[in-house]
Amino acid sequence: MAEIENLDIEVTDVKQIVVSADPTEGAIVTLTTNSRQDIDLRLSPFALAKLEAFLVRANAEQIKHQTIQ
Repeated sequence: MAEIENLDIEVTDVKQIVVSADPTEGAIVTLTTNSRQDIDLRLSPFALAKLEAFLVRANAEQIKHQTIQ
């Protein structure tokens, strides 16, 4: 199987996230790039669930490293 090439794009802002009320549709995430171009990522329900799980784990790791004030 051929290797998949990565597309490396610097994202400067998350402009909008639209999550469908229909659980079979997923979400659209609109990102702004360094070149001021917007990109719409269309996430399947599976990809959205995976992204949510990654973000939960990343948040848990960040909490471990924060100092209590």
